[in-house]
Amino acid sequence: MLINEVVVKEAYREELLIAVQDLLTYAMTRDIASISTEKFKKALAKQGYVASIDEIITAVDMSGFASSVNATEIIPSNQLSGDLDTEEEPTVDVGAMAGNQALSDIKAEL
Repeated sequence: MLINEVVVKEAYREELLIAVQDLLTYAMTRDIASISTEKFKKALAKQGYVASIDEIITAVDMSGFASSVNATEIIPSNQLSGDLDTEEEPTVDVGAMAGNQALSDIKAEL
């Protein structure tokens, strides 16, 4: 591979990364919760960046502007990841449990 080809490919990757960051920043300012990877690919193509899904996933992942990315959707970093469990855990009154255990221990000794 010629040095010129390496330089051109590296410059393209950097420009693609900047374009990805710009689109994700736009999505975050519009409070968009998730973006279809295919729509993201089309938006990049309109800007002159024809890239495969794998290249887009790599660029989005490298950008740090997304909390989750896969072949079907991109979730901007201002949103929670799609695989995050948001259910509340049941609360436990540790003080009451300790008090009950202490009373049980005292009664057991008597």
